[in-house]
Amino acid sequence: MDAQASFDYERSDMSSRAIACIAAGLAAFVVAVPLMMPLAFPASMRHVTSNARPALSSDAPPLEIAPGEELQSVRRANDQIAETYGWVDRNRGIVRIPVSRAMEVLSKRGLPGWPKP
Repeated sequence: MDAQASFDYERSDMSSRAIACIAAGLAAFVVAVPLMMPLAFPASMRHVTSNARPALSSDAPPLEIAPGEELQSVRRANDQIAETYGWVDRNRGIVRIPVSRAMEVLSKRGLPGWPKP
């Protein structure tokens, strides 16, 4: 009986040669695929230039140059609408009134369809 047969251990381990072959094959695949892409997709390679920029996505809003100033401008415009009288639709006779005045009118008259205060 030889020395190896007397020990009882797991004999299903992969050999180091098989692991090395798998690693070499994987490395060759990783190197070969990018090199073969122009052969597989020649039409897409015609559009590639060295100074090409990525296309702008329409999903994201554009960056603002001065966000603080633009925010103040938007808030001023909203305050102007909320605090002044004006026409919403002149043909139909719909006007805009200040929020404070609308709250006064609402507290006096109530909402249509709701019990009177």
